[in-house]
Amino acid sequence: MKSSEEANALRTKILNGPVVKTIFWLAWPIILANLVNISYNLVDAYWLGKLGREAFGAPTVSWPLIMLFYSLGMGYATAGISIISQYFGAGEFRPASKSAGQLVASILSLGLTLSILGYALSPNVMELMGVPKDIYPLAVSYIRTIFLGVPLVFLGFAFMTVANAVGDTRTPTWLSITSALTNIVLDPLFIFGYLGLPKLGVVGAAVATVISRSIVSIAGGYFLIRGFRGIKLSVSDLKIEGWWVRKIFKIGTPLTLQQSSNALGFTVMTSLVSRFGSVAIAAYGAVIRVIDIIQAFTWGISRATSIMVGQNIGAENYDRAKKVAYISSAITATILSIGGLGIWLAREWVISVFISDVAVVAEGEKLINAMTPSLPFFALFFVTGAVAGGSGHTSFFALLSILRLWVLRIGLSYVLALNLGLGAWGIWLAMSISNIVSGTLSLMWLTKGGWLKRVVEIPKPKIAGFKS
Repeated sequence: MKSSEEANALRTKILNGPVVKTIFWLAWPIILANLVNISYNLVDAYWLGKLGREAFGAPTVSWPLIMLFYSLGMGYATAGISIISQYFGAGEFRPASKSAGQLVASILSLGLTLSILGYALSPNVMELMGVPKDIYPLAVSYIRTIFLGVPLVFLGFAFMTVANAVGDTRTPTWLSITSALTNIVLDPLFIFGYLGLPKLGVVGAAVATVISRSIVSIAGGYFLIRGFRGIKLSVSDLKIEGWWVRKIFKIGTPLTLQQSSNALGFTVMTSLVSRFGSVAIAAYGAVIRVIDIIQAFTWGISRATSIMVGQNIGAENYDRAKKVAYISSAITATILSIGGLGIWLAREWVISVFISDVAVVAEGEKLINAMTPSLPFFALFFVTGAVAGGSGHTSFFALLSILRLWVLRIGLSYVLALNLGLGAWGIWLAMSISNIVSGTLSLMWLTKGGWLKRVVEIPKPKIAGFKS
């Protein structure tokens, strides 16, 4: 009874509460959680930077490949938000629970498969990427350790998706904070071998990350089985069924292709940056980490947008769903404009926090100069992704995302950096141009409004295990 009452209270707030207030009510825990999640890489970067540019560069060249594998899980998890949130918004709690069980089972199975593939293939892929020889062995050791923990990470994705879809953004945040604090404590212990532990260096950072992330997965799995905000999983919910495969494939495949394409594209980008040596790689890694900090705010508003758009479309409150999209776009563009200005004003200091190498700081300043004017446009692109995920209409955003990365960013980078001889500066310019063009196209799609219709069937679909 209590769980049902909590579910109805969340649903009522999202469907009827003041839009701006509700966006921030949903967003602030997600913002906090994303800042905390960023701390994994920031803490790793801080300690590994003390071991030298080679150790600092190992996670930088590894994460694009890791994200390529993560993107498969995140794409289908995002599709899970649209399905679960629309059932939840329509007041169909049993189909929402069934969908949550299907999500957990499918993502965990995918995680086990990708863990094996990633561990086996990562050395060859690192070599194909052209990772500098002084970084290569450290990068392979780091990435293989991370891949061993992929199933746990994917289970965490599933829990956070379910929690967010029903409107609970707080529980995942507290779990993420606990996980991040654990990582902060474990990082120096495993990297430097304190308290009698072996000195593992770069591998120690990966071990600390895997152990700390398991907290979210284990606790989240327990909550879903016990009963959580109107969602309670049974054994039968975990048996993957045809209706789910068809639904999640239709909605999730464009997002998965988009995200995996992005991850592969960023792997190619990292390979391109690697052509200009460890200074360019270190500068790229430092600036991306800095931008990630203000992007945490973008992630928070965007996830809140997905939740509100999904539930309001599920309840057929289409005018409110459109209002949420427009207000979120304005808020996100404002936040990134202010954040970008702050980074530009303190550009030398923010890079020096991670690494004090003079050449790296100078190159990092060039990247910041090129990127910051494009951040408001990136905000529009990002909110469009949130609207696509919440509404379930994902094809346009997937195509736009691929265009942004492969044509406007990678293609233009090759032209400017290599063909026209601008070097790393050409890459930094292409990154900025890609944001501006994709942001403009995103705004056009939002205003057209073709995304304002449900993707789930109401009344209840005839699904095995459902009770009318």
